[in-house]
Amino acid sequence: MVMNNLIALDKYTCPKIEKLKLEHEWENFITGNNTTPTIRSLMYDSWQRCLEHGISPLQSKTSINLNEEQIKEYVSTDPLFRTLKPVLTKLKDMYMDSGHLITFCNPSGDIVYLDGDLSLMLKAEDMNFVAGSSWAENNAGTNAIGTAIATGSPIQVFAGEHFCQEVQKWTCTAAPIRDPATQKILGVIDLTGLWAVNHPHFLSVVTSAAQDGARMLLNQLKLERSKLFEYYQSQNISRQSKSYLVVLDRGWKVIKASPILYEQGLIDSNHFLVSTPSLSLSLTSRKHWEYEHPKGIWRFELTPYIYGGMPIGAVVHVIPPTIPSSKDISFATKYSLPSVIDGTLQSLSSINSRDLTPNLNDKEQVMVKKSIKCAEFYKSLFDHHPDGIYSCDLQANLLDANPVLERLIGYTVEELQKITLPSLFLPDYLENGLKYFEKTMKGKPQEYEMAFKHKNGYRVDLKVNNFPIFIDNEIVGVYGIVKDITKNKKMEEDLQSTKQQLGLFLKNTVDSIIIFDLQCNVIKVNEAFVEVFGWTEQEVIGRQLSIVPDFLIDECNEIHQKILNSRHVMSFDTIRQRKDGSFIDVSSFVSPIVNAKGNVTAFVYILRDITEHKRMEEALKESEKRLRTLINAMPDVVLFKDGEGRWLEANDYAISCFQFENVPYQGKKDSELAAYNEFYRDTLSCCEKSDQKTWENGCVTRSEEVIPQSDSKSIIFDVIKVPIFYPDGRRKALVIIGRDITELKQTEELLRKSEKLAVIGQLSAGIAHEIRNPLTSVKGFLSLLQSSISENNDWYLDVMVSEINRIELITNQFMAVAKPQAVTIRLQDLRMLIEQVSVVVYPEAIMNNIQIIIEAEADIPLIRCEVNQLKQVFINIFKNAIEAMQSGGKIVVQVMKLDHNRVLIRCIDQGCGIQKERIPYLGEPFYSLKEKGTGLGLMMCYKIIEEHQGKITIESEINKGTTVDVILPIPSLLEEVSSDLTEGN
Repeated sequence: MVMNNLIALDKYTCPKIEKLKLEHEWENFITGNNTTPTIRSLMYDSWQRCLEHGISPLQSKTSINLNEEQIKEYVSTDPLFRTLKPVLTKLKDMYMDSGHLITFCNPSGDIVYLDGDLSLMLKAEDMNFVAGSSWAENNAGTNAIGTAIATGSPIQVFAGEHFCQEVQKWTCTAAPIRDPATQKILGVIDLTGLWAVNHPHFLSVVTSAAQDGARMLLNQLKLERSKLFEYYQSQNISRQSKSYLVVLDRGWKVIKASPILYEQGLIDSNHFLVSTPSLSLSLTSRKHWEYEHPKGIWRFELTPYIYGGMPIGAVVHVIPPTIPSSKDISFATKYSLPSVIDGTLQSLSSINSRDLTPNLNDKEQVMVKKSIKCAEFYKSLFDHHPDGIYSCDLQANLLDANPVLERLIGYTVEELQKITLPSLFLPDYLENGLKYFEKTMKGKPQEYEMAFKHKNGYRVDLKVNNFPIFIDNEIVGVYGIVKDITKNKKMEEDLQSTKQQLGLFLKNTVDSIIIFDLQCNVIKVNEAFVEVFGWTEQEVIGRQLSIVPDFLIDECNEIHQKILNSRHVMSFDTIRQRKDGSFIDVSSFVSPIVNAKGNVTAFVYILRDITEHKRMEEALKESEKRLRTLINAMPDVVLFKDGEGRWLEANDYAISCFQFENVPYQGKKDSELAAYNEFYRDTLSCCEKSDQKTWENGCVTRSEEVIPQSDSKSIIFDVIKVPIFYPDGRRKALVIIGRDITELKQTEELLRKSEKLAVIGQLSAGIAHEIRNPLTSVKGFLSLLQSSISENNDWYLDVMVSEINRIELITNQFMAVAKPQAVTIRLQDLRMLIEQVSVVVYPEAIMNNIQIIIEAEADIPLIRCEVNQLKQVFINIFKNAIEAMQSGGKIVVQVMKLDHNRVLIRCIDQGCGIQKERIPYLGEPFYSLKEKGTGLGLMMCYKIIEEHQGKITIESEINKGTTVDVILPIPSLLEEVSSDLTEGN
């Protein structure tokens, strides 16, 4: 195929480079810049013919010449196609996976058979390379099919050699098949694939297939000629007969003839009748003609010879102008003329000596066999055939029917014999039914689909095979064989509907669809692909597409291998590359295309551009992240539940409140979460009840809820619950927000205590003022009486003075509560202060058999305080401890540093203890555990320590004792210096 300095297309060339060269030559030829391109002369001649025919080089599709019905008729009735079908099947089996479509066309270049890989067939539809389309040169431009018909030779047309640009994505190879009888082109075998699969080897493949077909046709012709020869031998025609005999094959060639016809010059040297009116006439009907001979007019009578329901030749009876007077000699035995058997002339003696004359011994053996009654044999075949059979005359009157047909359409034979065949056709099928019947009457078998009307009125879909009834080579009626295809018809309709839907999907979907072969060459893309990725279809068909970024090639190959092994569909999100080099995020759906053998032949990629979706998703995630950060940063409980009360989301504070850090809380109800922490069961149960009340109210609710903590404390929350409903009223979600108001509650309690203290102060001041005035008078008069009282009554005066002093002390305490007292702040050694207090209470401790033990760490820092007030605090604490220890014991006082900023004074007694529920109320005015206590002493202690920026805590256990901790701040160095200066002044 190397054409000197022309573009080479042999196996040593680079197809891609040659394709580009051809495209360049084609552009120059079309634009008129170069009228003599450097291409093969066959292609140049074809391009010139295309210009003469007015073919547009920009034509994208060829026309459709045959409809589905015409294709079915050809396939079912054409004897050539039936003969060649095994060749096409073999070609398909061998080259199905080679990236080619296997095609057969009729002599006009119309595709009547197309098979191959489904994905490739889908791509070929873009240029109308489908069954019924015309690929003659004068319709589709330069292509292998049309050019093979035009030149009569096998040919391969590569890429840019095609005249129409749309077809330049392909390479096609075709070879014509000729009728050995007439030498006319009967059809074309073609292999078509994308340009990238081009190889000169495929030219020899189609040529070999065409030669196989030609050999099969030649063998068929030999058989036909032998049958014609047998017929001639069976006729007893002598020289004295009133007519002579000639037998012709399909090409009007004489197979055998009466010798006198040769003698009279009525048969030429090429074995054709010299008197034949036209070799183009068909041999399917009777014909009459005359030939004027020097000795008179010879008359010819032609009758088609039918074998197997088909005309394979003709028998011509020749009537001479006069009857010869020569001796009657049988030409069959006495005269030998050349005859044509296999395309070459053979002698009559050679024919008789071989297969064409039956052996007499064989005839004797046949006669010995048990005779079979032919009528019964054929009747059994008719009655018991699995398909319905009917017969009718040339007027379409039904003559007979077998039992299967009776069952199919519900009529008995007797009923059918009273009606015509067309009366069974449904109205929509009547016209076609009559057309097929007329074609059958002309000797052409028909295969078609028909809808009959059942006797009960419903439709029956049937596949009908009609063929003529021959008697003495005359058509006298029509046989019909029918098969019920009602179910198949429904399947075909569904398949057609699916195909239409698939076409609409490919055209209208917004997703990019790409079909790759196993070598990753592009077979087909849809319009959405062009819009999204930027490549035109012309640029990618037959090429490897660089949409996979380099860093993802290994991943892509791995996916292909997985699909090849599993044959399963895969979906995943990935990144793909546009023509301009930019990347897009895509959702990829990959499906294998499997052939009839179960092998994967291609991959279908459906790619959806999710770049915007990803951007929105990232923005949503970022927004969600910010929202979650905000919610988690809130010092409030934030909780979302669905309409059934299941937890959906909770912020960190809510999770920590219930200690659900390692609990899979999502999708669980409060009652289910209680199983993870029994400590909160009661709390969660109360939450569920509160939720239910909110749903019942149908509006925002507000309440206080308490969540206990493991350190025996509780957190009080101000809870707002917002129910959300669907438009139809169904529950959708519940939003819960809880704010910690524990400190607020404590502040309110302190405010309440302060208000109470203010009232007490005012009351105390009034009482103290009213008591002190008369008390001063009484005390003065007692002083005056002291000199006049006898010694015997002096102890009475002492008692009275003592009680008056006691009353005065109480009034002073009232005054201290009523208004702040002047205090003197100075540095003080705590150990010394505690020892001084212990000396004060020591007598009372001894009287109650109590031992006071002081344990003080070394280097306890000095503290700034009002010494008398602190003494009052510790005296009160010690006295309370002594009074609680009725049976004696030890009071341990520990002085230690709590940390760098605080010092701790701990008093531990072994008294009766205090109930836990009463401890929170200690320090309140008038709340006392002693029978005659006022509650003011401990209240004053709390007040003094708070004024010193300290804190008092009390822990107690019944019958074991009480521990009172007093925490005081350690002054900074600057405060110590300032205090020293104040004292110095």
